[in-house]
Amino acid sequence: MEGTRAEPIPTLEEPLEVPAKRRRGWWIPGVLVLVALLAFILSRHNEEKQFLELLRQARPAWLLVAAACQVGTYLCVAGIWWMVLHRARIKTSLWSLARLSLMKLAFDQVIPTGGVGGSLLVGRGLRRQGANPGVAAGAVLLTVLCFYVAQALGVGVSLYFLWRRSELNDWIQWLVTGFGVVALIIPLGILWATRHREWKPGRFARRIPSLGTLLKAIAEVPPGMLLNPGLLARGVLLQLGVYVLDAATLGAMLQALGQEVPLSTVFVSFMVASMAETVSIIPGGVGTYEAASVGMLNLFGVPVEAALAGTLLLRGFTLWLPLLPGLYLLRHTFRRRPVAGGQAG
Repeated sequence: MEGTRAEPIPTLEEPLEVPAKRRRGWWIPGVLVLVALLAFILSRHNEEKQFLELLRQARPAWLLVAAACQVGTYLCVAGIWWMVLHRARIKTSLWSLARLSLMKLAFDQVIPTGGVGGSLLVGRGLRRQGANPGVAAGAVLLTVLCFYVAQALGVGVSLYFLWRRSELNDWIQWLVTGFGVVALIIPLGILWATRHREWKPGRFARRIPSLGTLLKAIAEVPPGMLLNPGLLARGVLLQLGVYVLDAATLGAMLQALGQEVPLSTVFVSFMVASMAETVSIIPGGVGTYEAASVGMLNLFGVPVEAALAGTLLLRGFTLWLPLLPGLYLLRHTFRRRPVAGGQAG
């Protein structure tokens, strides 16, 4: 939304175009935070030498473990969509959906739209697999619900761990408060809208970015899909699997750097950094994620240069390396005509 004029609302069938003004400057705050963090480390001579030495001595075998964990995250996300399509009696392959997950990541990084653009891309991709608009929208919204529920569970476990160790400082409590607001409003808002499909937003509410797209998608979802206990429970477990595998990737990076860090410490540090990414307005949480991850790992005794190196390696595997294959798949997949798939039941 620019000024007082409402932007046209894209649908699953329309190409997504993000105004140039909206794209400008979104990355600048995060990049500045990241540069400041790097400058702080590299300005200290001993830490700079240790940081570069850690990178030079990284053990490749652990990087392969990290790559395998990342493949697992794409399969977990694809598993949520596969469940929805399977319930609608649409036959598709888990690997094709995993490729769609990779494309979504690349799209969201190149064109920051708060995840909306990537979600529309997923909806369009699921329709190419044979899903009708309601099933495709249901798969996308179920993923959103599972994301917040699973993240809330992971954060809850992490907070208990921090409380037991008396490490709940003020900045973590403020972070949890911000996350709690987001993690409650979005899922509850989606569930409320599924029960009030006839509701039309007022003039003020229509100014909320992407609200119209969300309401249109909810109106198309088959009744009861988002509140199906079996689907929701399995989806949350799969999304928890994503968090565990991402945390395992961070652990593998630290192992590659010669750091023996307990799994509980790695998981808690990863979840707190994920909270910072969720509440951040910066695309991908660039800068805020790195700062939170390094701060938490250092709090638990990991040397700051090792914490930074491990975090940057993790971000390379989760954000930057997938860009090239994701963009390649985007260009070649959506240029072709949809392949005839199964039909919705």
